Amino acid sequence: MTPAPPPTDGNATIASRDRDVRSRFGRAARRFVPLAILIGPLSMVSAIEPSFLSPYALNVLADESSVILILSTAQTVVILMGGIDLSMTAIASLASVLIALVLPATGSGGILGVLVLTTLIGALQGLIHTRTQIPSFIVTLAGLGVWSGLALTIAQTTIPVTSSYAAVSWFARSSMGIPNSFNLALVALILLALAFRLLPLGRHVYAIGLAERVALFSGLHVGRIKIFGFALTGLSSGLAGLTMLARTSSGSPTIADSLLLPSIAAVVIGGTSITGGVGGLGRTLIGALTITVLRVGFAAIGVAPAYEPIAYGMVVIVAVALTIDRSKAHIAK
Repeated sequence: MTPAPPPTDGNATIASRDRDVRSRFGRAARRFVPLAILIGPLSMVSAIEPSFLSPYALNVLADESSVILILSTAQTVVILMGGIDLSMTAIASLASVLIALVLPATGSGGILGVLVLTTLIGALQGLIHTRTQIPSFIVTLAGLGVWSGLALTIAQTTIPVTSSYAAVSWFARSSMGIPNSFNLALVALILLALAFRLLPLGRHVYAIGLAERVALFSGLHVGRIKIFGFALTGLSSGLAGLTMLARTSSGSPTIADSLLLPSIAAVVIGGTSITGGVGGLGRTLIGALTITVLRVGFAAIGVAPAYEPIAYGMVVIVAVALTIDRSKAHIAK
Protein backbone atom coordinates (compact mmCIF):
# COMPACT_ATOMS: atom_id res chain seq x y z
CA MET A 1 0.00 0.00 0.00
CA THR A 2 1.34 3.40 -0.97
CA PRO A 3 1.77 5.64 2.08
CA ALA A 4 -0.32 8.80 2.19
CA PRO A 5 1.55 11.92 1.11
CA PRO A 6 2.47 14.42 3.81
CA PRO A 7 0.01 17.31 4.25
CA THR A 8 0.55 20.24 1.97
CA ASP A 9 0.59 23.85 3.04
CA GLY A 10 -2.97 24.11 1.75
CA ASN A 11 -4.09 21.24 3.98
CA ALA A 12 -2.31 22.80 6.97
CA THR A 13 -4.06 26.10 6.29
CA ILE A 14 -7.46 24.39 6.15
CA ALA A 15 -6.74 22.55 9.41
CA SER A 16 -5.69 25.81 11.03
CA ARG A 17 -8.88 27.49 9.86
CA ASP A 18 -10.94 24.60 11.25
CA ARG A 19 -9.24 25.00 14.61
CA ASP A 20 -9.93 28.74 14.56
CA VAL A 21 -13.60 28.13 13.78
CA ARG A 22 -13.91 25.60 16.62
CA SER A 23 -12.16 28.00 18.98
CA ARG A 24 -14.48 30.86 18.05
CA PHE A 25 -17.49 28.57 18.46
CA GLY A 26 -16.28 27.50 21.89
CA ARG A 27 -15.82 31.11 23.02
CA ALA A 28 -19.26 32.04 21.69
CA ALA A 29 -20.81 29.08 23.47
CA ARG A 30 -19.20 30.00 26.79
CA ARG A 31 -20.45 33.58 26.35
CA PHE A 32 -24.06 33.03 25.27
CA VAL A 33 -25.05 29.55 26.49
CA PRO A 34 -25.39 30.63 30.18
CA LEU A 35 -27.82 33.40 29.21
CA ALA A 36 -29.78 31.02 26.97
CA ILE A 37 -29.99 28.49 29.79
CA LEU A 38 -31.37 31.21 32.09
CA ILE A 39 -33.95 32.41 29.56
CA GLY A 40 -35.19 28.86 28.89
CA PRO A 41 -36.55 27.92 32.35
CA LEU A 42 -37.55 31.53 33.06
CA SER A 43 -39.74 31.58 29.96
CA MET A 44 -41.18 28.14 30.68
CA VAL A 45 -42.11 28.92 34.28
CA SER A 46 -43.52 32.38 33.48
CA ALA A 47 -45.63 30.87 30.71
CA ILE A 48 -47.16 28.39 33.17
CA GLU A 49 -47.38 30.85 36.06
CA PRO A 50 -47.52 34.50 34.77
CA SER A 51 -47.25 35.93 38.29
CA PHE A 52 -43.72 34.51 38.46
CA LEU A 53 -42.42 37.80 36.98
CA SER A 54 -44.35 40.03 39.38
CA PRO A 55 -42.37 42.44 41.62
CA TYR A 56 -43.10 40.26 44.66
CA ALA A 57 -41.90 37.10 42.92
CA LEU A 58 -38.74 38.83 41.67
CA ASN A 59 -38.05 39.97 45.23
CA VAL A 60 -38.36 36.35 46.38
CA LEU A 61 -35.98 35.29 43.60
CA ALA A 62 -33.41 37.85 44.71
CA ASP A 63 -33.68 36.74 48.34
CA GLU A 64 -33.43 33.04 47.47
CA SER A 65 -30.45 33.58 45.17
CA SER A 66 -28.39 35.50 47.73
CA VAL A 67 -26.85 32.56 49.61
CA ILE A 68 -26.15 30.62 46.41
CA LEU A 69 -24.50 33.72 44.93
CA ILE A 70 -22.36 34.24 48.04
CA LEU A 71 -21.15 30.64 47.89
CA SER A 72 -20.70 30.42 44.12
CA THR A 73 -18.77 33.71 43.87
CA ALA A 74 -15.92 32.38 46.00
CA GLN A 75 -16.25 28.92 44.46
CA THR A 76 -15.65 30.52 41.05
CA VAL A 77 -12.21 31.72 42.13
CA VAL A 78 -11.15 28.23 43.22
CA ILE A 79 -12.58 26.57 40.10
CA LEU A 80 -10.83 29.13 37.87
CA MET A 81 -7.58 27.85 39.40
CA GLY A 82 -8.54 24.28 38.51
CA GLY A 83 -9.63 23.26 42.00
CA ILE A 84 -12.92 22.89 43.86
CA ASP A 85 -14.17 23.32 47.43
CA LEU A 86 -16.70 20.70 48.54
CA SER A 87 -16.74 21.82 52.17
CA MET A 88 -18.35 25.26 51.82
CA THR A 89 -21.86 24.28 52.89
CA ALA A 90 -20.54 22.31 55.88
CA ILE A 91 -18.56 25.37 57.01
CA ALA A 92 -21.66 27.54 56.47
CA SER A 93 -23.72 25.24 58.70
CA LEU A 94 -20.98 25.24 61.33
CA ALA A 95 -20.87 29.06 61.19
CA SER A 96 -24.62 29.30 61.77
CA VAL A 97 -24.33 27.09 64.86
CA LEU A 98 -21.38 29.02 66.28
CA ILE A 99 -23.01 32.41 65.67
CA ALA A 100 -26.24 31.23 67.31
CA LEU A 101 -24.23 30.14 70.36
CA VAL A 102 -21.98 33.19 70.78
CA LEU A 103 -24.40 35.91 69.67
CA PRO A 104 -26.28 36.35 72.99
CA ALA A 105 -23.07 36.92 74.96
CA THR A 106 -20.82 38.70 72.44
CA GLY A 107 -23.07 40.39 69.90
CA SER A 108 -21.41 41.70 66.73
CA GLY A 109 -17.95 40.87 68.06
CA GLY A 110 -18.86 37.19 68.13
CA ILE A 111 -20.04 37.35 64.52
CA LEU A 112 -16.70 38.84 63.47
CA GLY A 113 -14.86 36.15 65.40
CA VAL A 114 -16.79 33.36 63.65
CA LEU A 115 -16.09 34.92 60.23
CA VAL A 116 -12.38 35.05 61.06
CA LEU A 117 -12.54 31.40 62.13
CA THR A 118 -14.23 30.25 58.90
CA THR A 119 -11.66 32.21 56.89
CA LEU A 120 -8.86 30.43 58.74
CA ILE A 121 -10.57 27.07 58.14
CA GLY A 122 -10.60 27.76 54.40
CA ALA A 123 -6.97 28.89 54.48
CA LEU A 124 -5.99 25.74 56.38
CA GLN A 125 -7.57 23.55 53.71
CA GLY A 126 -5.74 25.53 51.04
CA LEU A 127 -2.48 25.12 52.92
CA ILE A 128 -2.96 21.35 53.19
CA HIS A 129 -3.81 21.18 49.48
CA THR A 130 -0.75 23.15 48.37
CA ARG A 131 1.81 21.70 50.80
CA THR A 132 0.83 18.04 50.43
CA GLN A 133 -0.19 18.22 46.75
CA ILE A 134 -3.36 16.31 47.60
CA PRO A 135 -6.11 17.21 45.08
CA SER A 136 -8.41 19.91 46.39
CA PHE A 137 -11.53 17.79 46.01
CA ILE A 138 -10.02 15.18 48.37
CA VAL A 139 -8.97 17.75 50.97
CA THR A 140 -12.32 19.54 50.94
CA LEU A 141 -14.30 16.30 50.80
CA ALA A 142 -12.54 15.34 54.02
CA GLY A 143 -13.32 18.82 55.32
CA LEU A 144 -16.97 18.28 54.45
CA GLY A 145 -17.03 15.34 56.84
CA VAL A 146 -14.97 17.02 59.55
CA TRP A 147 -16.90 20.31 59.70
CA SER A 148 -20.30 18.61 59.36
CA GLY A 149 -19.41 16.26 62.19
CA LEU A 150 -18.14 19.13 64.34
CA ALA A 151 -21.34 21.09 63.79
CA LEU A 152 -23.43 18.05 64.76
CA THR A 153 -21.24 17.48 67.81
CA ILE A 154 -21.72 21.06 68.99
CA ALA A 155 -25.46 21.14 68.30
CA GLN A 156 -27.59 18.09 67.63
CA THR A 157 -30.60 20.25 66.84
CA THR A 158 -31.63 23.77 65.80
CA ILE A 159 -30.49 26.63 68.06
CA PRO A 160 -32.99 29.53 68.06
CA VAL A 161 -31.79 33.13 68.17
CA THR A 162 -34.07 35.42 70.18
CA SER A 163 -32.58 38.00 72.52
CA SER A 164 -29.75 39.18 70.24
CA TYR A 165 -31.46 38.83 66.88
CA ALA A 166 -31.17 42.59 66.27
CA ALA A 167 -27.44 42.14 65.60
CA VAL A 168 -28.20 40.07 62.49
CA SER A 169 -31.64 41.34 61.51
CA TRP A 170 -30.18 43.64 58.81
CA PHE A 171 -29.51 40.58 56.63
CA ALA A 172 -33.21 39.69 56.71
CA ARG A 173 -34.45 43.18 55.83
CA SER A 174 -34.63 45.06 52.52
CA SER A 175 -33.29 48.36 51.20
CA MET A 176 -35.19 50.16 48.43
CA GLY A 177 -37.25 47.03 47.93
CA ILE A 178 -34.22 44.75 47.40
CA PRO A 179 -33.25 42.16 50.04
CA ASN A 180 -30.11 43.20 51.91
CA SER A 181 -28.76 39.67 51.60
CA PHE A 182 -28.84 40.00 47.81
CA ASN A 183 -27.27 43.47 48.03
CA LEU A 184 -24.44 41.97 50.10
CA ALA A 185 -23.90 39.13 47.63
CA LEU A 186 -23.96 41.49 44.64
CA VAL A 187 -21.54 43.98 46.23
CA ALA A 188 -19.14 41.14 47.11
CA LEU A 189 -19.24 39.87 43.53
CA ILE A 190 -18.69 43.36 42.07
CA LEU A 191 -15.76 44.12 44.39
CA LEU A 192 -14.09 40.82 43.60
CA ALA A 193 -14.68 41.33 39.86
CA LEU A 194 -13.07 44.79 40.09
CA ALA A 195 -10.11 43.30 41.96
CA PHE A 196 -9.74 40.73 39.18
CA ARG A 197 -9.77 43.46 36.53
CA LEU A 198 -7.66 46.14 38.23
CA LEU A 199 -5.16 44.07 40.23
CA PRO A 200 -2.68 41.35 39.21
CA LEU A 201 -4.81 38.85 41.17
CA GLY A 202 -7.11 38.15 38.22
CA ARG A 203 -4.27 37.46 35.79
CA HIS A 204 -2.56 35.21 38.31
CA VAL A 205 -5.73 33.17 38.98
CA TYR A 206 -6.35 32.63 35.27
CA ALA A 207 -2.68 31.78 34.68
CA ILE A 208 -2.78 29.08 37.36
CA GLY A 209 -5.94 27.61 35.91
CA LEU A 210 -4.62 27.56 32.35
CA ALA A 211 -1.19 26.09 33.15
CA GLU A 212 -0.20 25.80 36.79
CA ARG A 213 3.29 24.47 36.08
CA VAL A 214 4.03 27.31 33.67
CA ALA A 215 2.72 29.82 36.22
CA LEU A 216 5.00 28.32 38.85
CA PHE A 217 8.05 28.48 36.58
CA SER A 218 7.13 32.08 35.74
CA GLY A 219 7.68 33.07 39.33
CA LEU A 220 4.09 33.30 40.56
CA HIS A 221 3.48 32.43 44.20
CA VAL A 222 1.00 29.71 43.24
CA GLY A 223 0.68 28.34 46.76
CA ARG A 224 -0.12 31.72 48.29
CA ILE A 225 -2.70 32.53 45.63
CA LYS A 226 -4.41 29.18 46.11
CA ILE A 227 -4.47 29.61 49.88
CA PHE A 228 -6.04 33.03 49.36
CA GLY A 229 -8.71 31.43 47.16
CA PHE A 230 -9.61 28.86 49.80
CA ALA A 231 -9.55 31.52 52.53
CA LEU A 232 -12.08 33.38 50.41
CA THR A 233 -14.34 30.32 50.25
CA GLY A 234 -14.08 30.05 54.03
CA LEU A 235 -15.10 33.69 54.49
CA SER A 236 -17.96 33.32 52.03
CA SER A 237 -19.14 30.19 53.82
CA GLY A 238 -19.26 32.14 57.06
CA LEU A 239 -21.26 34.92 55.41
CA ALA A 240 -23.63 32.35 53.92
CA GLY A 241 -24.18 30.80 57.35
CA LEU A 242 -24.79 34.24 58.85
CA THR A 243 -27.32 35.09 56.13
CA MET A 244 -29.21 31.83 56.59
CA LEU A 245 -29.26 32.30 60.36
CA ALA A 246 -30.74 35.80 59.93
CA ARG A 247 -33.36 34.45 57.52
CA THR A 248 -34.51 31.60 59.81
CA SER A 249 -33.71 33.19 63.22
CA SER A 250 -31.80 30.04 64.11
CA GLY A 251 -28.61 28.10 63.56
CA SER A 252 -28.57 24.47 62.49
CA PRO A 253 -25.85 21.88 61.80
CA THR A 254 -27.57 21.03 58.51
CA ILE A 255 -28.92 24.42 57.48
CA ALA A 256 -26.88 24.67 54.26
CA ASP A 257 -26.50 21.00 53.33
CA SER A 258 -28.86 21.17 50.35
CA LEU A 259 -26.90 24.01 48.69
CA LEU A 260 -23.66 22.20 47.80
CA LEU A 261 -24.74 20.99 44.35
CA PRO A 262 -26.64 24.21 43.48
CA SER A 263 -23.67 26.43 44.39
CA ILE A 264 -21.28 24.41 42.23
CA ALA A 265 -23.85 24.09 39.46
CA ALA A 266 -24.23 27.88 39.40
CA VAL A 267 -20.52 28.25 38.58
CA VAL A 268 -20.56 25.62 35.84
CA ILE A 269 -23.86 26.76 34.33
CA GLY A 270 -22.41 30.27 34.25
CA GLY A 271 -19.80 29.06 31.78
CA THR A 272 -16.74 28.70 34.02
CA SER A 273 -14.82 25.66 32.86
CA ILE A 274 -14.50 22.97 35.50
CA THR A 275 -10.91 22.42 34.31
CA GLY A 276 -9.98 26.01 35.17
CA GLY A 277 -8.67 29.06 33.37
CA VAL A 278 -11.88 29.98 31.52
CA GLY A 279 -14.90 31.82 32.88
CA GLY A 280 -15.67 34.79 35.06
CA LEU A 281 -17.60 36.18 37.98
CA GLY A 282 -20.21 37.95 35.87
CA ARG A 283 -21.20 34.60 34.39
CA THR A 284 -21.58 33.17 37.87
CA LEU A 285 -24.29 35.74 38.57
CA ILE A 286 -26.24 34.37 35.59
CA GLY A 287 -25.65 30.82 36.83
CA ALA A 288 -26.87 31.64 40.34
CA LEU A 289 -30.02 33.25 38.95
CA THR A 290 -30.62 30.20 36.74
CA ILE A 291 -30.38 27.83 39.70
CA THR A 292 -32.73 30.03 41.71
CA VAL A 293 -35.26 30.15 38.86
CA LEU A 294 -35.24 26.35 38.86
CA ARG A 295 -35.60 26.12 42.66
CA VAL A 296 -38.35 28.73 43.02
CA GLY A 297 -39.96 28.04 39.66
CA PHE A 298 -40.44 24.35 40.38
CA ALA A 299 -42.24 25.23 43.61
CA ALA A 300 -44.35 27.86 41.83
CA ILE A 301 -45.66 25.45 39.20
CA GLY A 302 -46.12 22.56 41.64
CA VAL A 303 -43.21 20.30 40.64
CA ALA A 304 -42.08 17.96 43.44
CA PRO A 305 -38.79 19.03 45.11
CA ALA A 306 -37.35 15.57 44.37
CA TYR A 307 -37.02 16.58 40.72
CA GLU A 308 -34.74 19.54 41.50
CA PRO A 309 -31.47 17.52 41.68
CA ILE A 310 -32.40 15.80 38.42
CA ALA A 311 -32.82 19.18 36.74
CA TYR A 312 -29.51 20.43 38.18
CA GLY A 313 -27.71 17.35 36.92
CA MET A 314 -29.13 17.61 33.41
CA VAL A 315 -28.41 21.33 33.12
CA VAL A 316 -24.85 20.87 34.45
CA ILE A 317 -24.12 18.14 31.90
CA VAL A 318 -25.37 20.33 29.05
CA ALA A 319 -23.43 23.35 30.30
CA VAL A 320 -20.18 21.40 30.77
CA ALA A 321 -20.51 19.71 27.38
CA LEU A 322 -20.83 23.10 25.68
CA THR A 323 -18.19 25.01 27.63
CA ILE A 324 -15.47 22.56 28.72
CA ASP A 325 -11.94 23.01 27.43
CA ARG A 326 -11.36 19.51 26.04
CA SER A 327 -7.62 20.09 25.64
CA LYS A 328 -7.45 19.97 29.45
CA ALA A 329 -10.23 17.50 30.12
CA HIS A 330 -7.77 14.82 31.23
CA ILE A 331 -6.34 17.01 33.98
CA ALA A 332 -7.68 16.59 37.55
CA LYS A 333 -6.53 18.87 40.33
